Amino acid sequence: MAGAIPGMRGSGSWTAAEKPLNWRQMILLLFPNGDCPLVGMLSKAKEQPTDSTTFNFFEKGLPEQRAIILGASTTLGSVPAVGADIAANDANARIALRVQPIGASGADTSIYKVGHVLYNQAKDESYYILQKLTDTGVDYLVVLRNLGGRYTLGTNNPAVTGDATAGDSLLITGTAFPEGADVGQAVVYPPIKHYNLTQIFRSVIQVTRTARRTKLRTDATGPYRELKREALQLHGIEMEKAFWWGERSELVALTSPSAPLDVTSASQPTRTTRGVVNWLPGITSGAAPTIHYDLGTANAGGLTEKLWTQWLEVLFRFGTNTRTLFCGSTALGVITEMAKSKGTIEIMPETQTYGMAIMRYLTPFGTVQLVNHPLFSNDPLWRKDICALDLDKLTYRYIDDTMLRRNVQNPGLDASVDEYLTEAGLEVHFSGATPDSSDGLPSTPGPPAHGRLKGVAAYTG
Repeated sequence: MAGAIPGMRGSGSWTAAEKPLNWRQMILLLFPNGDCPLVGMLSKAKEQPTDSTTFNFFEKGLPEQRAIILGASTTLGSVPAVGADIAANDANARIALRVQPIGASGADTSIYKVGHVLYNQAKDESYYILQKLTDTGVDYLVVLRNLGGRYTLGTNNPAVTGDATAGDSLLITGTAFPEGADVGQAVVYPPIKHYNLTQIFRSVIQVTRTARRTKLRTDATGPYRELKREALQLHGIEMEKAFWWGERSELVALTSPSAPLDVTSASQPTRTTRGVVNWLPGITSGAAPTIHYDLGTANAGGLTEKLWTQWLEVLFRFGTNTRTLFCGSTALGVITEMAKSKGTIEIMPETQTYGMAIMRYLTPFGTVQLVNHPLFSNDPLWRKDICALDLDKLTYRYIDDTMLRRNVQNPGLDASVDEYLTEAGLEVHFSGATPDSSDGLPSTPGPPAHGRLKGVAAYTG
């Protein structure tokens, strides 16, 4: 059967014909319900090598093609002032509009072209763009009002409201061109750019020559096999933490570091990768939930059915119709209590999920897959957290994928030293973060497909 989680490749069970292809898949095989479920899932998700420690990635969402009217005027030869209105029952068929597309700052007509049909969502009136003009360095539109003759101009037509925050909402509904017309203007929506850094993870296995030859009561082969297993587990745990809570940084100089960090002072940089939580937009705690919401501050940790529904609605606005929610034990208990009285939670067969224990919760907005995250549960703060990921929007980027390097000890050392080494980072597409605006690219964040609900302490009805 196909993978039960969107974005994960292959069947959901390990067969003799499908052996782990790398050490990250071995982490998933050995510790399917261990402390690093995200690292395990990423071993079956999208991955891509990089030949640079800085990797760029681009994203482009569905254009909203919507703006607010900053100002409106019946004087066509000059740009309307911000806040200017046209009163109801005005008889002018042509008007000037100063507009600001959603996500832009200030007046901007770049998403419009002559021939666009517009719809005033607040007043239920259609306009037709006749001209794109500029006055005193500010772009504006001249439009024909009342397409279709819905109103009688000067008698019962609505007002046009201009305001920087509460102006009428203006939506592009298509184009209309006359017969025999020449081609129109092209409209381009440039992608937004993000970047992240690779981080070098190293976990050492050191065994003296004597210890390696010593038989243990629990393992006649000696201590090496258990040390190797433990090092792989710790390696995965440290990558897991970085992929959740790491921050992007590059250190090119350190003051008096101990070895082996002293090479940084010799122009050998140290880099850290940014994890999911630090990709998300700033956390809020107002009355209405956002994609990154602090419930502990907003409602003393009390999750109500209304708040849960509002947060899910925001979470599922963009991306696929499935989210994987990594939960701390307290937060998972709250969801379970709520589901017992309001919904149904299904246990997914482990053969569909690579041996992982996953629960499925059906909502009106999409399917939620619940995973109990041990690292969240072990911490008194994180055990109240829920982090929701659209795994289809994550890509594992690596210079060197997880490898076991053998015999890296210095000559003369009476011991063997091996290490697990990974140099990798994480692409988080559609995080809602402010993008890198270099090269003249947009600085407006794209739509978010991932989220976090912080401080979930109790179900309060």
